[in-house]
Amino acid sequence: MNYQNFQASDYLQKYVKTGALLFILFMTAANARAQVKDSATVKKEKLYKNTVKINLTSFILYNNGFQLNYERILSKKSSITVWGGPIQFPMPNMIANSSMEFTQNKEKSGYTFGADYRFYLAKENKYDAPRGVYLAPFISYYHFNNQRNGKDTADQTQLSLNTTINMLNIGGELGYQFVIKKRFVVDCVLLGPAITSYNWTIQLNGATTADLTERQQAILDAMKEKFPLLKDLAGDKKISSSGVADFWSIGFRYAIHIGYRF
Repeated sequence: MNYQNFQASDYLQKYVKTGALLFILFMTAANARAQVKDSATVKKEKLYKNTVKINLTSFILYNNGFQLNYERILSKKSSITVWGGPIQFPMPNMIANSSMEFTQNKEKSGYTFGADYRFYLAKENKYDAPRGVYLAPFISYYHFNNQRNGKDTADQTQLSLNTTINMLNIGGELGYQFVIKKRFVVDCVLLGPAITSYNWTIQLNGATTADLTERQQAILDAMKEKFPLLKDLAGDKKISSSGVADFWSIGFRYAIHIGYRF
């Protein structure tokens, strides 16, 4: 009887040891699997520091406008954005309150470039950059050139018009950037007041019966109508006898972009 009890106790110990060993092996395997799963999760949630965006607003405001933006995250709450691309000023065909008409483009070109430094507001944003509300100082530059042929419908004289526009903007902007499924963004510059240097050069050639400066001023006024808010911002600025209008005034920036992070 004692021998049987001893034998049963020996078997029980073996079972316990075997069970304990299996339990340890199971826990080790489960822990290793959890670590692998956590590593995979961390890998999926890696930070995409670069974003390439297309400016949708440029397609609306300008002829043949295309602006490409690149944003680089510098920290959890800041980034820098640079942009640029070709654009063309939408020149008017008919000049209001005059007999001038321009229908043929000989040459047209233009471009823009700029940069901003974004501060994503920690108190306003639940997530890190580039998602959420941001404030940013910015600088941008625009250059347009256009050469056109036309006529004076009053006396049928032939006219040629060469216009050059340069604008330098220095200001600040308020915006919000949405991040969709971690990879796609919608970037909205909601408010962007600026101090702007305007330089307009208008050269009108051809036999005319009216005062040249008055005609150049009429062309300038027609061009200002093509920019949203520009007529009110520039006020009644006059062109010089040499066809140059050079002044500082208020500018404004707003834009909508869509992009992809990588």
